[in-house]
Amino acid sequence: METKVRFLAGVIFITFVVLVVVGVIYSNLEYTQEGTVKVVTKWGAIERVYTASDGWFTTLAPGREAHEVTLKSFTEKATARVTSRDNAALQVEIAVTAYTDPGRVAEYVRKYGFNQEERHKRRNEILAGMIQTEARNAFADYNAYEIYANQEGIQKRIVEALKPQLGNQLMLIMESVQIGNPDFLDDRIEQAASAVIANEKQKQAEQAKLEAAKITALTKEIEARTYANPALLEIKRLELMLEIERVRAEGIKGHQGPLTVVNGTGAGVQLQVPTRN
Repeated sequence: METKVRFLAGVIFITFVVLVVVGVIYSNLEYTQEGTVKVVTKWGAIERVYTASDGWFTTLAPGREAHEVTLKSFTEKATARVTSRDNAALQVEIAVTAYTDPGRVAEYVRKYGFNQEERHKRRNEILAGMIQTEARNAFADYNAYEIYANQEGIQKRIVEALKPQLGNQLMLIMESVQIGNPDFLDDRIEQAASAVIANEKQKQAEQAKLEAAKITALTKEIEARTYANPALLEIKRLELMLEIERVRAEGIKGHQGPLTVVNGTGAGVQLQVPTRN
């Protein structure tokens, strides 16, 4: 009886130990989800960066820890307070969309830390400063009344300035920069600037109409000269005949029916093109 008790106790103890070991191993199993990587450190030093395609791994060894780093796109917004070239104060919201460079993850966490919340906070503070600086430089190139009409150029300059900075300093790949509506502290400037743009658009529309009218008038003048001068008309007829001969030489693929040239006297020159079966 005593032997059976000891045997049973031994079985229970071994089972307990096995369960504990399995539990410890399971609790230290790690895997990486799509859109993230995991940086594994050993006693604080980076050992390896695991991606989703690497499958599962364990941090069971002493001193090993896994730190998740997201590679998904994020958007950081900052309100830039700037002045125009003629010293009109305004503010504008600028949004930058980017993601962490997958090839520089180790460098990224070395610089900004293993804790994701602290890392993002430090990164976004620096990014906000960059946005402020480049927005100030870009808007300072234009007078207040020119800003609305040149938002595309301002945006382009900010993109060109921020893209290398994000790559070099923040290890980020920039996707886009969006600029909100400029808000002048003096509303009268904003109203006047809007009026300038409206007048410019009206001017462009009127200019387009004028150019179209000029082209129409010139076309009619050329047509009148051509039909008033028999020599010019004959040149046009010969040019058309030459084009017909060229087309015929090439087979006139897909054409159906005759081609007719009228020389102005009522008679016509016909070229009958055989249809394809």
